[in-house]
Amino acid sequence: MALDLMQLGMSGLQTTQKQLNVTGHNITNVNTPGYSRQAAEQKTNDAFWHGGNHYGTGGYIDNVSRAYDRFAARELTLTTTQLNESSENASQLSVMDEFISSNASKTVNSMNDYYDAVKSLADHPNDMGSRKAVLSTAGLVASTLNSASENLDDMHKSVSDQLGASVTRVNTIGQEIATLNARILENPNVENNDLYDKQQTLINELAQYGNVTVLENKGNPAFTVMIGGGHALVSGIESAKLTVTSGNPDPRQTQVGIENGNTTKPIDSESLGGKLGTLMTFRDNVVDQARDEIGRMALGFSSQINDMQRQGLDLEGNQGKNLFTDVNDPKIQKQRVFAPVGSTADISVAIDNVSELKATEYRLKTEVATTGGNTTYSYSLYNSDDELVAQPGASTSEAQKIEVDGMVIDITKAAQPDETVLIRPVRSAASDIALATDKPNALAAQRYVTEGENNTGNATVEAVAGSGIKGTYQVKISDDGSKLSVTDAAGAAVDLKDADGKTVAALDYPLGDNLIRFDDGSANGTAALKINRSAEAKDSYTVQLGMRPAEGDNSNLINIQKVQTDKTMNDGRSSVIDLFEGLTSDIGIQKMNAEKFSQISQLDFDAATERVTGLSGVNLDEEAANLMKFQQAYMASSRIMTVAQETFDTLMRAV
Repeated sequence: MALDLMQLGMSGLQTTQKQLNVTGHNITNVNTPGYSRQAAEQKTNDAFWHGGNHYGTGGYIDNVSRAYDRFAARELTLTTTQLNESSENASQLSVMDEFISSNASKTVNSMNDYYDAVKSLADHPNDMGSRKAVLSTAGLVASTLNSASENLDDMHKSVSDQLGASVTRVNTIGQEIATLNARILENPNVENNDLYDKQQTLINELAQYGNVTVLENKGNPAFTVMIGGGHALVSGIESAKLTVTSGNPDPRQTQVGIENGNTTKPIDSESLGGKLGTLMTFRDNVVDQARDEIGRMALGFSSQINDMQRQGLDLEGNQGKNLFTDVNDPKIQKQRVFAPVGSTADISVAIDNVSELKATEYRLKTEVATTGGNTTYSYSLYNSDDELVAQPGASTSEAQKIEVDGMVIDITKAAQPDETVLIRPVRSAASDIALATDKPNALAAQRYVTEGENNTGNATVEAVAGSGIKGTYQVKISDDGSKLSVTDAAGAAVDLKDADGKTVAALDYPLGDNLIRFDDGSANGTAALKINRSAEAKDSYTVQLGMRPAEGDNSNLINIQKVQTDKTMNDGRSSVIDLFEGLTSDIGIQKMNAEKFSQISQLDFDAATERVTGLSGVNLDEEAANLMKFQQAYMASSRIMTVAQETFDTLMRAV
């Protein structure tokens, strides 16, 4: 009997000691992030049969379990991704909003200062001090646009650097999870509760950077962790590696991919999610949108001012020249095209109508087909939304021109069908703008081109330098907008030369090369006038070539002032300054929406955290009560052993 009591007491001591250990472990880790409350699960030992009855033999600790719910943990992982995605988006948009707001005032103010200087010069067209003031303010416009472009380029690089740092941390987390899996597999039949907690903590940290899916393999405690919508980052004890690769064809547009053997599979930002997806989306959409919009603003401003300059006479009576860098400089036309490294494609992009320009990039696709020994080339142009915007018919010549959205894409040599070619007509314009002259005399105050009163288009007509043609000519667009004709001062029709050199009474409009050639032999047959593709039906333009400068004539300065308010951008819906104000509003709205979504995500995250904490968190009051209960049980078990000893001693003395 004493021996049975001794065994019962020993059993009680062992079980309560383990319960006390688990309770103490819970109390010690009450502030440990990710710790799940543990409980010692006690069971009864098998009874033994004696004298027609079953007698208990005490109990034992069968298992130490952790308070864990897979669905609550999954919800916390999902809300962690959502919260970090929305918070990162709100943070980045806040930086962009502050940048745009500060630069908007600088750029808009500098442009308004330029127009004010032009107004002052209009009062005294020959005043050298006023002319120098116009040049000074024009230079300030260029420098503020250069600065805005440089800052956006730095922001683009900064986000790419953050992307690289985040990928490095993701790879480290993947390696740590794989290491934990290996430790867990060392004892697959043992509940490694603390290791499981560390595993879940790492998974939740990984969820900050992207969408995470955990696959629990049946009978295998080592998890498979997927990231970015189906890409295995951790498989058992093996960890894959995310990598940041150079963009194609623009190496600065870095992309995230996952290494798979000797290849790297790209992961798009939408499926990636989390901080990584947000950084990519912010850089590729918001930052690049701002770069395009500021570039379009710079291009619209400089192009229109240059057009006005070339339609006027300078102080010395010569045809005016560009005030700013020529937007169609051959070098700049080439810079608008991004082809893969090593590509032999020869493509350039000219700007013909700033009103139709879009703040976006395009993707040019080439298709080559050979049938019966004849090779045909066909091109398709897609915008950033992957919508087809132009698709000229197939031709046996790879040299083609695509006219769309205010630009002319001149393909001299086609790209290969497997090559991605990006067209960015406006993105670099803010960095390209610069003063083309520092001579006050070069400002063209007197205008030699007069537009018809009922004109609806915004085409520009100018004399081509060196043409040698003099006199007054009127350029007319037909009633249906398909033909262009020229009359002289007497109203007589002027014979024109088409692109093939044939004499015609009218040219098809728009012109292939924008040049109007006269048939009178002037300048040995070279072009005399230039008109872009922006004229509408019934528009007319009077051009006075070879006129003498008039003292105090400010007609061209008056026209330049109209650029400040004329709706010459966005297909006639916006002025140049309106573009910046529209960008400011757009970024502000995105920021406001991002902040609201971040607040909602925080509420969802808090609710998920509370559910997990309510289930898995350590309650000190409960643990304190357990501590007292197990302590008393331990003392009682000790007393059983004492009674057993005393009983045994009594029996021995009685023998």
